[in-house]
Amino acid sequence: QAVQRQLEELEERQRALEIFGVELERELRGEADSGTKDENQMLHEWFELVMEKNKLMRYESELLIIAQELELEDHQSRLEQKLREKMAIDGESKGTVCSSPQGQTVP
Repeated sequence: QAVQRQLEELEERQRALEIFGVELERELRGEADSGTKDENQMLHEWFELVMEKNKLMRYESELLIIAQELELEDHQSRLEQKLREKMAIDGESKGTVCSSPQGQTVP
């Protein structure tokens, strides 16, 4: 659940960066009013944006790996529980002694 919440927050941050990136790209192309920003400043912001986006993508990959790891641990735990139950049932059936007509016990 914590991983899911972090993924959702990450997605929101990525959307905000995307919106900012689109606006910055328009300014660089001259399609939007850049105000007092010069081209070097806008390019610097662009590269900072790209680095931040890459960082978020790496973090997302890490979170997805953690989520998958948690799912696998949960699956393993359920399988181990089923195995213990199966072994307990088999142990009970082997431990029962049946009587034969001659009075001998058969395992």
